[in-house]
Amino acid sequence: MQETKYERIIKGLLNKIETREWLPGEQILSERKLTELFEVSRVTVQHAVEELVERGVLEHVAGRKGTFVCSEPALSDRKESRLIGVAVDDVSDMFGARILRGIEDCLWGRKYHTIICNADRNFRKVQEYFRSLSEQNIDGVIFSPVIVEEGYAEANLGIVEELRDSGRPFVLIDRTIPGLRENYVSTGHRDSSRLLVERFLESGHRKLLLFTGLSCSSILEREQGFADALREAGLDPESQRVVRLNDNMMGPGMSAANPYVAEIARMVGDVDEATGIVALNGRLMRGAALALTAMGFPLGRFARHDLHGQFAVELKEGGLCLVSVQPAYQLGYEAARLLLQRLESPGGATMQISLDAEVRVFEA
Repeated sequence: MQETKYERIIKGLLNKIETREWLPGEQILSERKLTELFEVSRVTVQHAVEELVERGVLEHVAGRKGTFVCSEPALSDRKESRLIGVAVDDVSDMFGARILRGIEDCLWGRKYHTIICNADRNFRKVQEYFRSLSEQNIDGVIFSPVIVEEGYAEANLGIVEELRDSGRPFVLIDRTIPGLRENYVSTGHRDSSRLLVERFLESGHRKLLLFTGLSCSSILEREQGFADALREAGLDPESQRVVRLNDNMMGPGMSAANPYVAEIARMVGDVDEATGIVALNGRLMRGAALALTAMGFPLGRFARHDLHGQFAVELKEGGLCLVSVQPAYQLGYEAARLLLQRLESPGGATMQISLDAEVRVFEA
């Protein structure tokens, strides 16, 4: 996935500050010169600059024109480690890597370091990771609630209670915990699913095969969005076939030889009158593609380990494929920015931020 213009500007501005090309108190280039330097629109430059102003990296000075690099922030009385613990599903895939990049870009502007846990959807690993980090005097935590086979809410509430007891601020990312009001940054999963399916139904589809996964906040919201789109099209959600899979069994190493692929094919059975499928995440799309390819459908190009997002795919050669892509970099960036706000203003209001996904044609 290519770096966006916004990401490139943020990265470039931070680099000039971190390398001391722009010193504290020094005026940065004008918007016009930044526009020429990065070859982007003035609006994009303004957005990036204001983000860094909001973060406290840059500032506007009363009575002076332009934007300036902030002076070094004063340290609080308490001892700080400048360490932030981060746990996300898999930092080796593009989605996890982009989240992590957004987190690091934001935190390093304030000279915070990240300690990373590649969660691998392993609840015990994440739990032990945070217990270990608590002994290292970390300043805060960003984590994505762990998808478990049973008791998603209860298991993750246990982690949250331990973090609360430690007195360290934390921010949830990508997924939430039902009934819990805490700081989080996520995609509007329900709306993104609705928009994806609405656009797919415009091609005339009336019978779909839905591949969904283990119960968690994002899957539940995406299932709701799927049903919303069907109702708006005058279709009964109950008339669509649903195949619920254990997506924890469909990690990056899954291949056609995996016994679970044959089990998926057995669960699918006869596709009946379905003309397309909807898969609510990349793991589900890969598992469905492996099984359906073995059944004779031309979906081999989706049996890949680098898929991310929600997919709507026609069951014919060269058929339409749409994907709903989450703004991974912005998720990480906003989560880190929110955590910094909590560190600097511990009594601040709880914030729950929802970002928009993008629906587009998938290109292999």
